[in-house]
Amino acid sequence: MIRKSLACAAASFAVTTLLTGCSDSAGSKPDAGTDPLGDAGPAATAFDSGAELRVTVPERGRVFVKLNPPAVVAMGGEPKTSPAWDVAFEGFDVYTNSGVSGGGQAGALGPLDAITFLGDTAPSTPFLSPDKSGGAFLDWYAYEGSPTHALWSRYHVVGVKDGARLWKVQILTYYGQRDGAFISALYKIRYAELTGASASATQELANLDGTAGGAQALPTTPSECLDLASGARTTLTPEAARASSAWHLCFRRQSISVNGEIGGPRGIVAVDLGAENVSRDTIDAIKSLTAESEKPKFDAATVASFDGKVFRGDRVVSGFGDAWTDRTASTIKPANAAWLVVSADGKQKVLVGFEAFENPTTKSPGTVVMRIKPVKG
Repeated sequence: MIRKSLACAAASFAVTTLLTGCSDSAGSKPDAGTDPLGDAGPAATAFDSGAELRVTVPERGRVFVKLNPPAVVAMGGEPKTSPAWDVAFEGFDVYTNSGVSGGGQAGALGPLDAITFLGDTAPSTPFLSPDKSGGAFLDWYAYEGSPTHALWSRYHVVGVKDGARLWKVQILTYYGQRDGAFISALYKIRYAELTGASASATQELANLDGTAGGAQALPTTPSECLDLASGARTTLTPEAARASSAWHLCFRRQSISVNGEIGGPRGIVAVDLGAENVSRDTIDAIKSLTAESEKPKFDAATVASFDGKVFRGDRVVSGFGDAWTDRTASTIKPANAAWLVVSADGKQKVLVGFEAFENPTTKSPGTVVMRIKPVKG
């Protein structure tokens, strides 16, 4: 049973040094309708400490922010090489000065429960995630947090399109076995090609190797990529994958890439049918799911299920992803959650929470009212 295997894996990792390899970033999003403070008052009360910063985000262009002390900063040179900023806003995207976005050592982890913002010490986490490429598979998992740091599949059905061909894909687990031991980033998936009103036979693949040498993998370490049409599995470094047309999906630690836009040259695009439910998911509900319980959802997906959906390749994403906004309400608002962020110099950790969007549009959150609080650890 997949459910049992994942539980065993989490328990195993909790008592070994492999624990820090369970997660490369957080993916669990809080229930937008739940107040983590209970009777203490409205959810926004969690953000009544720290410094307030108001950031006006235009519909076009990027705004740069320094977190300690909090300030909007002007960029006089090349942002990618400047240490003067920690996070940046562009439309509904938030970037950190790290990875593909900048030369700094920044990073972010979240969403965390809003009540985390009340503390003065950084929450215990495996590490913070630098900016990287990602897309439709960004929210395939939920992150449980301490003490297990386990990743749990949301069992979303993702459509992957290659020209006129369309596949549906469901991630079953992040954990596999090697030499009798449970290992993270050994994926099991199910997929099927959709044609007209029918689908080809469902296929399942196990031990797709995204381990890449461990949580602190070097960018020169390869991981496994998959061609859905042929079933061919190819081992590629990230650089080689971005130049190759031999694959549809690449697996690397907790990240799953598609071979389109900045992900690669093949023009693959994808869409997550469950994306709108992410802000309402709870970790307890997700942990109750199994590969068996979610197979009917997979079987029910047809070509018509993807009509009107927006398919995209990979783009630049940070530890904030799409989770910092709640789009379930009639007017978009910030998610009731906190983020742990490290500064561009890698020395200062801060907690960040978003209180409000003032005058948002379809292209921008307007003025973002945020709280920023330096923490120890």
